[in-house]
Amino acid sequence: MLVPHRSKAEPEGIDEDTHWDLLQQCLHDEDLPLDVRAAGSLLLLFGQHLTHVSALTTGHLGVQDSHHTIRLDSTPIRLPQTLATLLTRLVEQQPRQGWSGNTPVTLLFPGSRPGTHRSASSLARALSRHGIPIRPSRATALIQLAEEMPPAVLAPLPGLHVITALQWRRRAATDWTAYLQARQQAIGRPRQNTS
Repeated sequence: MLVPHRSKAEPEGIDEDTHWDLLQQCLHDEDLPLDVRAAGSLLLLFGQHLTHVSALTTGHLGVQDSHHTIRLDSTPIRLPQTLATLLTRLVEQQPRQGWSGNTPVTLLFPGSRPGTHRSASSLARALSRHGIPIRPSRATALIQLAEEMPPAVLAPLPGLHVITALQWRRRAATDWTAYLQARQQAIGRPRQNTS
């Protein structure tokens, strides 16, 4: 018996203004918890899975040519200064006493047990509680990155497979085409006189 393949539904994104408002909130809102701000920024800027974000360590952070960087895969990515400062604060707030003081690597998002990172589901709940939708934010970030970079350049930055990066590129082109069509239709419609 042949079972037909059922394709996954494309994740819905959020509108660009909401996406950038959420990113600005994560980068600058001191009322948000620091871990939510850092995880939200990495999600909204780089489209990272929370399973990857939650496992990040200080070993993923670096300095290259006097600029702070993060390695999400093998390629260091230059960080905006605001995010670099945020991640530095996150590292500095980690307790360095007892068992963790003997560990050479510091987890950016430590779990409740020594040597373990925070679970992705716990991080997701924290982000959701503060109004940051996980899947739509990731989809929007990846679409925006795919619009700006060819798949071969995009793939090694956030750690995507080239085929996955190509699929996001196609999705970005589709979204852009739909936007242009909607815009053309809006321009073609006669304006209503409001006076």
